[in-house]
Amino acid sequence: MFILYGMCSKLSIVKINFIISFILVFSLRLSAQSYNFTNYSLKDGLPQSQVMSIYQANDRTLWLGTFGGVSNFDGKIFTSYSKADGLSSNSVNCILEDNQGQIYFGTEAGINSLKKGKITTIFSGKSVNNLLKDKQGIIWGVTDHKLFKIEKGRHVFYAVGGLYVNTINTDQNGNLYAAVAEKGIYQLKNNKWVIYQKLPAQLGALSIRKVLFDRRIKNKFYLLTYRSGIYVSENGVVKPFFKNPKIDTYYAIEQDNKGNIWIGSEKGAYLVHENGTSIYFNSDNGLSDNQVNEIFKDAENNIWISCFSDGIYKYEGDAFIRYNKFKGQDIAYPISGIAADKNDNLWFGTYNKGVFKYDGKKVEQISNPVFKDKKIYFVYADKAKNIWISTYGNGVWKYDGQKFSQVLKPERFDNSCIGEDSEGGIWINGLKSATYLKDGKIEKITGFDGYSSCIFPYPLSKDSVLLGTSNGVTLIRNKKIDPGFQIKALNHIHILSIIKHGNNLVFATLGDGIITWDLKTKAIKRYVVANGLNSNDIYSLAIDNKNNLWAGTGRGINKLTYNKTEQHYEVFRDQPLVVECNQNAIINYKNNILVGTINGLVKCNTSPTDESKKSPFIHIQCINIFHKTDRSKDLCLDLSQKKQGFYKLDYSQNHIAISFKGVYLTSPLSVLYRYKLVGIDNDFSKPVPNTEIEYSAIKPGSYTFQVYAIANGQQSNIEQFSFTIVPPIYDTVLFKIGAFLVLIFLIWLIFYLIFKTRERKKHQFEKLKLKEQEKIRKQTAEDFHDDIGNKLTRINVLSEILDKKVNGAEKEQKELIRLIRENAGLLYTGTKDILWALDPHSDNLFEILVHIKNFGIDLFQNTGVDFKMEGVLPKYQKLQLSMEFNRNLTLIFKEMLNNVLKHAKATQVLIMVIETDHNTINILTTDDGEGFDLESVERGRGLNNIQTRCKRIKSTFQISSVKGKGTTTTISTRIPVTK
Repeated sequence: MFILYGMCSKLSIVKINFIISFILVFSLRLSAQSYNFTNYSLKDGLPQSQVMSIYQANDRTLWLGTFGGVSNFDGKIFTSYSKADGLSSNSVNCILEDNQGQIYFGTEAGINSLKKGKITTIFSGKSVNNLLKDKQGIIWGVTDHKLFKIEKGRHVFYAVGGLYVNTINTDQNGNLYAAVAEKGIYQLKNNKWVIYQKLPAQLGALSIRKVLFDRRIKNKFYLLTYRSGIYVSENGVVKPFFKNPKIDTYYAIEQDNKGNIWIGSEKGAYLVHENGTSIYFNSDNGLSDNQVNEIFKDAENNIWISCFSDGIYKYEGDAFIRYNKFKGQDIAYPISGIAADKNDNLWFGTYNKGVFKYDGKKVEQISNPVFKDKKIYFVYADKAKNIWISTYGNGVWKYDGQKFSQVLKPERFDNSCIGEDSEGGIWINGLKSATYLKDGKIEKITGFDGYSSCIFPYPLSKDSVLLGTSNGVTLIRNKKIDPGFQIKALNHIHILSIIKHGNNLVFATLGDGIITWDLKTKAIKRYVVANGLNSNDIYSLAIDNKNNLWAGTGRGINKLTYNKTEQHYEVFRDQPLVVECNQNAIINYKNNILVGTINGLVKCNTSPTDESKKSPFIHIQCINIFHKTDRSKDLCLDLSQKKQGFYKLDYSQNHIAISFKGVYLTSPLSVLYRYKLVGIDNDFSKPVPNTEIEYSAIKPGSYTFQVYAIANGQQSNIEQFSFTIVPPIYDTVLFKIGAFLVLIFLIWLIFYLIFKTRERKKHQFEKLKLKEQEKIRKQTAEDFHDDIGNKLTRINVLSEILDKKVNGAEKEQKELIRLIRENAGLLYTGTKDILWALDPHSDNLFEILVHIKNFGIDLFQNTGVDFKMEGVLPKYQKLQLSMEFNRNLTLIFKEMLNNVLKHAKATQVLIMVIETDHNTINILTTDDGEGFDLESVERGRGLNNIQTRCKRIKSTFQISSVKGKGTTTTISTRIPVTK
């Protein structure tokens, strides 16, 4: 709440059914101290106001059994089930979860179970009062004072001690015990019930309603009787523990994490400390005067109390404590200012009852008529601990420890804020002016825009003062307005308070949250409800001894810590108290922050007792998988049965929605979430309140969704869901490899077909060409034979006629005629070779070899040389050769055989055609002539011609010769043969 035109505006608050007003603790010890409880009832969603049983499931949610059915509570929402949903009765006495996550309800008419949202009946009949499970997970219960256990979906009764079983419970190790009337406590050992401890006769006759085993001390347990109070047994010794003569009936017992015992009675609850002291909770200090049916400690060490017709309460601890009365005196007034004097007496001003002072023993209203029952605008202590007070219509006054003196006389507008600079000067601001006081001198500064609402000296330098106005901020430097100074982000924003925190100037605003301005970087940051603030109306700011920033808002008090790494403030969201704070009514007092509200003072414990609060807990609720084309194939995965490894999804199931829930009963509204999809996201998301995330068009691959909850610096477990989207066959690695190979093959095939087509065309062209050549060769051979042959024959005939006509005495003429006839014959023989080569029928190995053989026979005829040729086989007719090969091979052998005839002086010449191991043909020529030395002989043109012609037909020529032993030549061809 803030002051404007000297008027006090008041914002209403409605949140908690009970109001807990308080003043201080350490030095303040006022009576009527109220404790901080949060109530959940019908208006919050509870199905019925009488909660008879409380149970916490593995997912950290609470199950509440009422006379109107059963309800599941996650800290925010109640989800209820009744007889209309399948319960045997709306009266639910006990609740249990088995090892498979199935919830059992013991009702007035039997047992029901809940699994996957469906309720089934285990058995119908009498009322079931207790349900527990032993170490093996077997469920035990009590109905009509008889013990039973559930086996294969049926209940089987067991006799224990032969008498009534009043109740059952487990110890800290999970051992199961039963309280048997007039006998004692029995323990389940090795599936047998044996006596654990006998009880005294006077106690055995009492009705034992509950047994509670101490969580810290072994062999210690508590017995709650119906009308005789609480007894404790330790090491076999039983003695009374607690009994209040004013209380007739006891209903509940629980132990908190500190070892304290909580007891529920017919009128409120008791907290019994380990040292024997106790606190009684009722409507006077925050709870209820009604019957307490159940007390329960959850996994986060919160204490829950169910009160008849009031629903349930959660005890919030001692972080906030309020008072509303002192020795019958009502002090729940709107607080306008707080200050501590030289003696640490606390002064606080109100908007309607003047000024009060608290000296540690009593609260005293200042009786000075200037202040009594007047409207006070501020109460302030300067560095010398003098008290300054601004009061409606009476100006500003100062108290030096001895007397009050007026500093400023009343003006048109009252003064609403005050501050002291580093030089000891006092700055007091009114609605349209700022007043500076020092050494008895008074100086006024005016001319700023808007209406002044707060003042903060020396934020930038010793001679500077910042005014917070309804139109932003104004800088006063050397007692003058600095028109050049401007923070644009604050223009047209109503500033209610200013404080310097580290390198930041922090501005409290009306409706715009908290705005910070970094004095070094000039960076502006804004914090609003979305960042965790209780309200965007910020009325007061203070810094505690741990350098935390505290903000009084329109709906509670927030604590902020500065994260130096990320350069921003983190807002704690664990403040359940809903109060409306007043402007600038805040002070750091003896390690505590005191805040003025519209209903008294609030003390914020900056060092609260360690409550051993645990972290939030998160679980994935549902995985919805949407089919790409067929909605009938959409499905929801059940993660209740934990599955190792990855879920396999089809490539058409690449659209998923994952819903999750974080449970933090300590501060449910503070829960935020961070998540990532490993395989897509590199890091967790920023904290968000969303409880569902959706991913669409996910590419095939393996992914792991991870999510965790955070609340007030605490981090939950990381819950994860792993899945693999199987790619379509066309998107698999093998398919891609196969497709790549097929593509390569097709490319090769295309080129192959192109080459083959070209080759075929070339072959066809060559074939046509050969046919044409054959025709030409054949025609040429015929023409050559008919023309040249006839003419040579005519020359030969004419030479013979001429020879006959020439006289025999003319020898020269005769010799010329002989030479003509001889050359004509040689020419005719050469013509026959040409005609043979031109004939297409000669283009095979067999014909070539035969031709060479005939040439050798003709050459060595009548020379005394025995010529033979072996290995000329008819199958060589199939080995077609080119005319070039034909011609060169023929000329090679003509050259060799002529050389043998001329130079070798041989008597035998042998040519052998040999097929090699490589299925090629070699042709060997041997003679028994004189031979020669290969190194000393000079190679002539004949051998060089043979070498050259062998290269032309891609063959090799080798010669070996030994002087006096003949010569052997080998022509190795590449002519392939088939054996």
